[in-house]
Amino acid sequence: MYRKIGVIGLIVSMLLIGCGTKSQSTQSSSQAEGKDGGAREIHYFSSRSASDDTIVTLQEITDKYNEQGGNIKLVIDSNADRTSYDQKLRTMIAGGQMPDMFDLDATPYAAELGEKGMLTDMDAFLDEIGEKDSYIPLALNYGRTADGKLYTLPLELSTEMIWYNVDMFKDAGIEAPKTLDELLEDCKALNDKGYTAFGIGGGDGWPLLRLLATYPFRMTGNDFLNDLSTGKAKMSDEPGMKAAEFMSDIGKYFQPGFSTTDVATGLNLFLSGKSAMYPTGTWELNYFTDKNRPEGLNVDYFYMPTIKDAKTSANDYWAFGGIGLSVNPKVFDEQYKDYLTFIVKNYSPAYFAHEHLAPQKVEMSDNSKFDPLFLKIMEDTNNIGTTAARPWDVVLNEDVIATINDNLPGLCMGEETPDEFVKAVDEALDANK
Repeated sequence: MYRKIGVIGLIVSMLLIGCGTKSQSTQSSSQAEGKDGGAREIHYFSSRSASDDTIVTLQEITDKYNEQGGNIKLVIDSNADRTSYDQKLRTMIAGGQMPDMFDLDATPYAAELGEKGMLTDMDAFLDEIGEKDSYIPLALNYGRTADGKLYTLPLELSTEMIWYNVDMFKDAGIEAPKTLDELLEDCKALNDKGYTAFGIGGGDGWPLLRLLATYPFRMTGNDFLNDLSTGKAKMSDEPGMKAAEFMSDIGKYFQPGFSTTDVATGLNLFLSGKSAMYPTGTWELNYFTDKNRPEGLNVDYFYMPTIKDAKTSANDYWAFGGIGLSVNPKVFDEQYKDYLTFIVKNYSPAYFAHEHLAPQKVEMSDNSKFDPLFLKIMEDTNNIGTTAARPWDVVLNEDVIATINDNLPGLCMGEETPDEFVKAVDEALDANK
């Protein structure tokens, strides 16, 4: 059970800049400084864009490390298309070319690599440097595999919400929904007024998966998802059928061509006033702040709506550490460990300064430096619940997720019935027991 995150209190102990003296261990020429005295290269294969603030912050910390006597060159290979990133990473690892560090979710694949000793044990590392308690449990524990092992370090704390156009909602005579039934009613009211209710990046998969997961989470917490992954439940069980029926209902309110629309296009539809709602997370918060939001665009947000007799509370929703940072243990020598220790001790305050929720506790001394919207979302975290929804694409077998992703668009477009959808998913579950 996760502890509550205090705000401004999310955020309680300042992480001090500066960490230890540099190690002098002997390393091979491929790992240590070159014979010509050049910097040690650390190759980071990332699923984020090069402009993402996580990557910007890692480079800032690397520069500080070098200013204090380090000699590291962070070489970033960015591949922001998640599907191709995952495929390339697997190919690299299978070919014996594992990057020095890389992005990885706590999937069954991560557990498999960990069991083979191919990932650095982050529990042991954080215990060694005495930094485990500096992390917010909700962020750190998201990176644990089903057996409780930790092979990744979080680079963010993310919550997810649905943003909405306040003026469109007012024109349609509706308010932010509190229940899933109200969400469907709002969609119809917006549609009747001639608005596109949802701008959604269906082509990227995960936004549709998030909506699919909503009914089961409200009905059972994460129990139904966990039971699906272990073969104790079927998609045709009541929570799965409710999910399929909900997606069949809400899909008619997505923008035309949603199944091939990526997240960036979905965001642009919303920011340009062409859709009334857009589901995303705090990693895109900067687009909605006063200084960056398009002039005249009046927006607000709501978290996951609930249902009657829900098992989870209204303040339980999507909240996690995001895709984590993994380290190749074969190159994790003393010099590399010293560098990663410096990152752990210094990353969160720097990332927080970019107006993002950080994975570690950070002291905020001056509220005036931050956008009011950022402060409002921070306040929300003070009241967050104890049960966070788990993403299906992290827990379920990848072949099962592929089947869901292949069939979800058809379900949403009315080309496939809920019965047909759950049957296809159940067949995939049976084939992957």
